[in-house]
Amino acid sequence: MTGKAFAAVLAGAIMVALIGAPAQASASKPVQVTFTFDDGVADQLQGKTLLEKYGMTGTFYINSALIGLPGYMTRADLDSLKAAGHEIGGHTATHQNLPTLSPAEQNRQICLDRNTLLSWGYSVTSFAYPFVEFDSTTKSIVQTCGYNSARAAGDLRSPFSCSDCPVAETVPPADKWAIRTPDDIESNWTLANLKSVVTRAEVTGGWVPLNLHHLCAGSGCPAESITPAILDQFLAWLQPRSAPTIRTTVRTVQQVLGGAVKPAVAPTAPPAPGAPGVNTVRNASLETAATTIPDCFSSAGYGTNTVTTTRVAGAHTGSWASQIAMTSRTDGDAKLVPTFDLGQCSSQVAPGRTYQVSAWYRSTVPVFFTLYQRNAIGQWSYWTQSPRLAAAAAWTQATWLSPVPPAAAVAVSFGLTIDSVGTLTVDDYGLADTTAVPAPVGVNALVNPSLETPGADGFPQCWTGTGYGTNTPVWTRVADAADGSWAERLELTSRTDGDAKLIPGWDSGNCAPLVLTGHTYTLSLTYKSSAPTFLTLYRQDSAGTWSWWTQSPAFTASAAYATASWTSPVVPAGTKAVTFGLTLDSVGQVTTDNYSMVAN
Repeated sequence: MTGKAFAAVLAGAIMVALIGAPAQASASKPVQVTFTFDDGVADQLQGKTLLEKYGMTGTFYINSALIGLPGYMTRADLDSLKAAGHEIGGHTATHQNLPTLSPAEQNRQICLDRNTLLSWGYSVTSFAYPFVEFDSTTKSIVQTCGYNSARAAGDLRSPFSCSDCPVAETVPPADKWAIRTPDDIESNWTLANLKSVVTRAEVTGGWVPLNLHHLCAGSGCPAESITPAILDQFLAWLQPRSAPTIRTTVRTVQQVLGGAVKPAVAPTAPPAPGAPGVNTVRNASLETAATTIPDCFSSAGYGTNTVTTTRVAGAHTGSWASQIAMTSRTDGDAKLVPTFDLGQCSSQVAPGRTYQVSAWYRSTVPVFFTLYQRNAIGQWSYWTQSPRLAAAAAWTQATWLSPVPPAAAVAVSFGLTIDSVGTLTVDDYGLADTTAVPAPVGVNALVNPSLETPGADGFPQCWTGTGYGTNTPVWTRVADAADGSWAERLELTSRTDGDAKLIPGWDSGNCAPLVLTGHTYTLSLTYKSSAPTFLTLYRQDSAGTWSWWTQSPAFTASAAYATASWTSPVVPAGTKAVTFGLTLDSVGQVTTDNYSMVAN
């Protein structure tokens, strides 16, 4: 080589040294890439398939209470992840913004989630913060709950931000309770962007945890999506880089950091169920609010409708109430409920008890209570609902006694519900352990006995029309009352067989009265009719099943109001509740008012 040629080569070498080596690692600076998937959504199973196609595994951060819900993985999916060597980590039970919660509620969210995943057979050592929100308290609780690490997001160089950030996390991390990553992978990331994150890290070596949420192609995908095609191309490019000359490998969080699986840690206990008669709703009068939604409450509902929830003055008590305005509706409903959480706002319940829910309301349309239940691992689901309540122009208290909660229920939430275009204003919520007992001897056991309070379905509140057979009953609320302003008229306009009657609703403890077994009951009402009538009685057994019990002798037709009165046989053992009605079994009409049912 001539001196001139040597000088040129030397100058080139010096220039390379000055500007930096090409973006490819040496074997002495290995890179570890980790694919992390947040939330356990079902479309991530495409990512599982693609990783396995190239002999790779990832870390899936799971919200255990969401598993099995529509759009999320199932237990079988998680078992499949484990069997294929993927890591399952924790992400809180229900995906909450942790720093907005009390330390006790944060502890329940983090520890309960980990304990559930451990109980399902997974080795859980890694955690990821939902929404990448955390503070020093949160970090401490993650450690308390038995995790070995916690992944944040950001603070590494990304295609669209943080150009002066490090290109890789260190091993061990600078802070293993806030592991750094590039920004979340979103739909604007290209294959070139993904490659550049890795090749930059290959210059220095280190760890590149990547955050993915959805695998989705086409219109309508969430922003935090990557297409399966791009991920497939990226993995195909990445796979051969594990060769000894580059040493870029794909590993799970646990494989990178190691550490033993620690035992389960009991979460902070939620508040105990309330004592009998004690209202356990927090912020029950809706006075405290940082936004338009009162503290400890959330908007809930489903379906296709347009709903606005606002704070309004003119409250039942205090200064504020909440108004739900449904301005359009195809289907579904809306309500304001104590927040679906693990104890900070929702009410705990005890097995075998019944609970009275209540709220004061004004509405332009009929409404009803909807009740939800939560199980021990944090999963919320629909439980039951009350009969409908009539629209009310003035403040009116709605109350309803729940059934005994399901055996798996540990907490409940509830709200008055609107499911038609109109407005509902609510205030002063209540939920209290209440033992329903039969009315004592000598006391009328019926609700709305004079039929003055209207219901939402055309019948007086707490009453309903029933019967059997082939006939045509017509029910009318009439002003021709024996007492007060209103009575109820039944007309059979045609009949082949069967009968019809007005009775207290088919429940126990709300409308159909609980009864004292071993006692007789005196039943009476005021009526006028164009045909003979008689009382029909039904009984509910301890299992909750209703059946025909007995009936009275006939009462003669009467053009003017008369009194029908009859004393029942002794209530049989095993009877929980009784309902009854004056029965019409021929073409004609009967008008009734002033009902009474009194134990002797």
